[in-house]
Amino acid sequence: MKFSKKPLASLISLCLINSYVSAQNIDTQLSEQSEQSELERIIVRGALSATPLSEMATSISVLNEQAIQDRQAQHLEDILNRAANVNFASGASRGRFVQIRGIGERSQFTDPINPSVGYLVDGINYSGLLAGASTFDIEQVEIFKGPNSARFGADGLAGMINVLSKDPSEQTSVNAQFGMANYGSWNVGAAVGGGLSDSVDYRLSVHQNTSDAFVENTWLGRDDTNGVDELTARAKLNWQATDKLSIKTVIHLIDVDNAYDTFSLDRDRTTLSDEPGVDTQESEAIGVTIDYQGLAWADVQLQSSFMQADLAYGFDEDWGYVGIAPGWEYSSTDYYFRDREDSTIQAKLISKNSEVNTWVLGWYFADKKEDLTREYTWLSNPFESSVARIDSALFGQYKYVLSDTQWLTTSLRLASQKFDYDDSNLIDQEIDHTDWGAEVSYHQKAGDNSMLYLSLLRSYKMGGVNGQALSKAEDDDFADLQSYILNNAIFDAESLVGLEFGIKGTNDDGSLVLDFTTFYQERNDVQYKNSIVEGQSFVDVYDNAADGKNYGIEVSINYMLSDNVDVFTNIGYLKTEINGITRRDGDVTETINEREQAHAPSYHINAGLNWRVADNLNWLIEFDAKDEFFYSFSHDQQSDNIFIAHTSLDYQIENWQVSLYARNLFDKQYANRGFYFGNDPRDEYEGHLYEQFGEPRRVGINFKYQY
Repeated sequence: MKFSKKPLASLISLCLINSYVSAQNIDTQLSEQSEQSELERIIVRGALSATPLSEMATSISVLNEQAIQDRQAQHLEDILNRAANVNFASGASRGRFVQIRGIGERSQFTDPINPSVGYLVDGINYSGLLAGASTFDIEQVEIFKGPNSARFGADGLAGMINVLSKDPSEQTSVNAQFGMANYGSWNVGAAVGGGLSDSVDYRLSVHQNTSDAFVENTWLGRDDTNGVDELTARAKLNWQATDKLSIKTVIHLIDVDNAYDTFSLDRDRTTLSDEPGVDTQESEAIGVTIDYQGLAWADVQLQSSFMQADLAYGFDEDWGYVGIAPGWEYSSTDYYFRDREDSTIQAKLISKNSEVNTWVLGWYFADKKEDLTREYTWLSNPFESSVARIDSALFGQYKYVLSDTQWLTTSLRLASQKFDYDDSNLIDQEIDHTDWGAEVSYHQKAGDNSMLYLSLLRSYKMGGVNGQALSKAEDDDFADLQSYILNNAIFDAESLVGLEFGIKGTNDDGSLVLDFTTFYQERNDVQYKNSIVEGQSFVDVYDNAADGKNYGIEVSINYMLSDNVDVFTNIGYLKTEINGITRRDGDVTETINEREQAHAPSYHINAGLNWRVADNLNWLIEFDAKDEFFYSFSHDQQSDNIFIAHTSLDYQIENWQVSLYARNLFDKQYANRGFYFGNDPRDEYEGHLYEQFGEPRRVGINFKYQY
């Protein structure tokens, strides 16, 4: 078969900020204002209007180009551990499923999902499509935490990842890199930009990342059956048509041809699959932003985008080979082919810049289509489904100044979604739902360089259809579950209400930068996935739990110990609870209350030290630590806690930089996805915890050139 090439109160006093505030990564629009603090210089561009990070009344981790370079990251999953209370799950070739403060999906198979954590790149919605999340030529990654539907709609229930690639400028620039690492890994990338004329600037970038990855298939005698092959190209063109009118165009081409062969019957890094799987994405996208500043009372911004993606995800379901256990074995594959098209348009009116009250008014419309073909050994014919979503919203924001040191910000989004689902099992369901997201924030300046804030927020996520479960309602294996399945044909929308208090600021000389947030979130009608197993058959059912709670703190610190040494730490502390989970264990159905939520570790620490050994030599030492967490709601197996160290040595000579690095320096084995069931015919399908392991020790060298 041929597949188209289509990825944590004593601690508070110790820490509060991020290495992302390095002076060499200041937003270009504010680079000349040297008297300002590092925190003030970071502009958050994913907000309804571009706003300094120091004035945002919410928790946001901003990872800039320096943070990406420190990790020698080629993909978004390489840097996510730098953001407190952010976790991710694999179950694919990449960590494609992100959880913020314990909320977020962990997989997708047959049923369409509305992500709890969205993903935007240059304003184009790639939610659910993190396989191709290259970090080459990226200027800034903004991770919004907590309820964010007022800004981003349904995809912002728990947060949003907003990625911004480098913008064009009139100055000619060339950036190139080449790197090699163990496990047959290499990467090459180039970006060039400059002015085509007095009014037109451009930037082009191309990046290829290749690796055999970290699994050896001993049955086939291959070490590349879980390998990655990722090509990303981006183009940007900015045209200043007149003094008042600018048009910005961005084009993305992504070609991910990754293999997928990671779960092991021997529960290690060796597999026995005779039919390794795939995880591919071939997508094209274009976005256009028109800014008009000719009105005396407001600026006008029109944004539109179109994205088309062909996706293939499949695996060897038995994880073995024919002949592994005669009389007990089975052999099957399971493949999912998706065609997705997203068209969006957004219009905004933004009041002219003023030191007094400001506002934003906007309208949003999205037409999203997704067709699925599932080719599964046990199906007589391929399963096909079609989903059409129409999302529309009116939104606005108002900033009301109370005094020179106090102001209020309010945001409101009124949204509607029409959802049509039909499939080859003659299941036809429609959902027409309206909901709303809101934020009310009080800001108080506490001196020249710091701010306190208190925010009340509400977020939402639309409901959906249990297509896979409905298709099995008549199966003999699930006869006693027929009523349950039919009563859960549609699962309801989920809402999230949050309260946050925070401090952002610096000391007078800027040597200490801090960002502290404490939060409390109430989840209502929590959407969760329940996998019901009957013998060797299983069915996934999305259901609504009664409620949930998520609360904790997030702390970031960057402190200059001396002119040559700075230290940083990012700490997350999280407590979660979920009530009303229905789970089937054999013939017994039980309701579980007061259990921790899945993929929600209680603590998460990232800390490190940067030492400028000489003018042209820098040494970084860094570590990530994470508490154990439940893998799923359908079982009680947990991960081990994690402590992994990283280091890199960067040498700069004129326009060249050479970096030697080691990630997971002590080769700690840890996992980021786990399932519990029986799948080994050699022990007659005794239940085991099967895990997908994270990156082992990674040693490499990168060469970078910048002109």
